[in-house]
Amino acid sequence: MDYVKQNWTSKEQKELKCTLQQMAEPKYKEFNEKIVKGKLKMLGIRIPVLRKIAKEIVKGNFKEFIKTCIPVYHEELLLLGIVIASSDMEYNDFKMEMNDFVKRIENWAACDTFCSSIKKQINKNKKEYWNDMTLYLRSKNNWIIRVALVSMLQYYLEEEYIQKVLQRCDSVKSDFYYVKVAQAWLIAEAYIKCKQQTIVYLKKSSLDKWTFNKAIQKICESNRVSIEEKEELKKLKKENKE
Repeated sequence: MDYVKQNWTSKEQKELKCTLQQMAEPKYKEFNEKIVKGKLKMLGIRIPVLRKIAKEIVKGNFKEFIKTCIPVYHEELLLLGIVIASSDMEYNDFKMEMNDFVKRIENWAACDTFCSSIKKQINKNKKEYWNDMTLYLRSKNNWIIRVALVSMLQYYLEEEYIQKVLQRCDSVKSDFYYVKVAQAWLIAEAYIKCKQQTIVYLKKSSLDKWTFNKAIQKICESNRVSIEEKEELKKLKKENKE
């Protein structure tokens, strides 16, 4: 199938759906269904394959693709997110499409795949995106909150933003498992990239016990952290959170 199209109608979308169905890997589907939960049906198509398709779609009339795409399968949702994230839209247009897309997210894979695909937009609009992620953290939709947390851990763990990232991560109070895991993951990555600021933060963090302990666990699982550091972190965990 030629994915570089100037017209995307329901006919072309149906053709794409048939192509994706033919690409399905039953064993990969079975594996993925165990770790990715959601309402959408799953085909079993690997992310690199979807990225190759998206790369071709954005060469054509990707705005019409976005407009006419109505995901039935999990992979169609992933593909839609990758196209939106990797296109060369002006930021205001991207923001509009992003705001619509994040409302569709229903599992961690769709969230994290989208976040890992937006590097081009981040490079051009880092301050604008930061402001939008700050607003996302206030959402009542837990998946939108996770988008903000994962975006921050992937693109803002640096000197200019680290204090703000840690403060905003700490401000999130949620019982949703995938938000809490994202907070722990963010703190673990922050420790690797901005160690001193993160150590100070850990000593005054207001994260709940489970999330704090998970963050310490994730840091200690890293082979980029010395044995001595891990021992000190484990002491911090026991003394401060139990």
